[in-house]
Amino acid sequence: MKDITTSDDIRLLVETFYGRVQKDDVLGPIFNDIAQVDWEYHLPIMITFWESLLLKSRGYRRNALQPHLEVFQKVDFHPEQMERWLKLFDQTLDDCFIGDNAEKAKSWARGIARNLQKHIVMQGNIVGLQIQERE
Repeated sequence: MKDITTSDDIRLLVETFYGRVQKDDVLGPIFNDIAQVDWEYHLPIMITFWESLLLKSRGYRRNALQPHLEVFQKVDFHPEQMERWLKLFDQTLDDCFIGDNAEKAKSWARGIARNLQKHIVMQGNIVGLQIQERE
């Protein structure tokens, strides 16, 4: 195995990972049925996103957070969903790559997950987490 060093490596990561997401019992229904992701449109965007993070390309110029927040306005968020996303992502990386960029991808994914969870909590659409209102 090798590290993530090229656009082809990013493509392999993204296509393998989202292929698993589409088939996953927990995440598949969210992406396929609720979000109704157009995979032909979405995958090139995700490839560009990860290229910008791991290969320092400058092609990604979107708000990565907004589409996710829109999905979680349609479905209750459970922390287990994010845990499953991270587990599949890590498994994909471990199955395909080894090295510094593979580890950076895991770190980026955790940061993205924390940021996303923070914003979902701010929207108040989270199940299994009690947030006290300020008086």
